[in-house]
Amino acid sequence: MAIKKTTTAKTTPAKKSSSLGISIMGGNKNDMRKWEVESALSTLKRADEIRQNTKMMADVKKLAQEQVNVLNNFTKGK
Repeated sequence: MAIKKTTTAKTTPAKKSSSLGISIMGGNKNDMRKWEVESALSTLKRADEIRQNTKMMADVKKLAQEQVNVLNNFTKGK
């Protein structure tokens, strides 16, 4: 009995986004970039709103100081 050899077509692998590890094909790359830019703008707007809220900033600074203290205690234990 003879064995038939079959050939398969080689395809080029899809490019991967370095930061997200997902496939980016054609127009989707532009859509993804647009989404990233819109997300960044939204983040910056929110950061500005937080900075202008003095009560929130006081609470943020207090929490940040508590976390610094925890990290300082952790590094002292070496």
